[in-house]
Parts: sequence; structure tokens; C-alpha cells
Amino acid sequence: MTNQVDQKRVAQAGVHDNPDFVVKYLEEIELLAENVLAERREVIELNKRRDKLREASRAIRKQPTNVKMNWMCLNNNFLGMSTKDCIRLIDRDFDQLNIEINQAEKNLKENIKKLYDAEKKPEIRGFHLKSLSREERQEFDQLLEPYI
Repeated sequence: MTNQVDQKRVAQAGVHDNPDFVVKYLEEIELLAENVLAERREVIELNKRRDKLREASRAIRKQPTNVKMNWMCLNNNFLGMSTKDCIRLIDRDFDQLNIEINQAEKNLKENIKKLYDAEKKPEIRGFHLKSLSREERQEFDQLLEPYI
């Protein structure tokens, strides 16, 4: 009777006598953790690229209005482009990077959820919260205005 109770406690605690099971479980956890780290590195690299685009956009917009041509380095080529074309190109790349970053962050959250499920950890509260958009924030501020 006590042996069955002990086995039940061991099973509930997640402890197993089978070393092959433990090794397979640890390999699965390690693979999921590597996926999380790789996705995190990708998000960081994409954010660095977005910051560089933001710097370039700011530099072009700050220059005097009499400058009509700008030199842009695309890959290993320097191209002379009009200011409007440069701004349009940078804005398009910036929008594309925002889409890629949002997708990478979504994948990162999914990978973290898989890792937590595999480790049998409880889900993080508020992990799937999204920030308010500018319009939502303005509406919220208007609602709170009489109370402030």
C-alpha cells in the first residue's frame, strides 16, 4: 500500500526512474530553450536594423531643404537618389521591419509558451497583453479627463 502511495507521489513530482526518459525530456527542453534564444537574438538583430533605419530617416529629414540628392549605401553599392525617394525607401523598409519584428515577437511568445508547457511551469500572468494603440490611448485619456 505504501509502495503505491510512494509511486504516486514520485509520478506527481515528475521524477522518473527511467534514465532514457529523463535524457529525452532534457533534450526536448534544451531544444525548446535553444529555439527561444535564437528567436530572441533575431528580435534583437531586427531591432538594431530598425534603429539604424530610424537614424537614417532622422538624418535625411534634418538636412537643409536645398539638398536634392543623397547618397545611400545599399548592400555594397552607393546610389545617388533624390531626398523624396530616400525617405520613401527608408519608410517602406521601416514598415517591413516592423512587420517582421511583430512576427518574430509573436513566434518568441509561442516558443516561450511551449517551453513553459514542457517544463510544466504555470503560464506567466499578463504575458499575452498588448499595448494600446495611439487611438485607443487617446480615447482612454478622454474618458479619464473628467477625473483628473
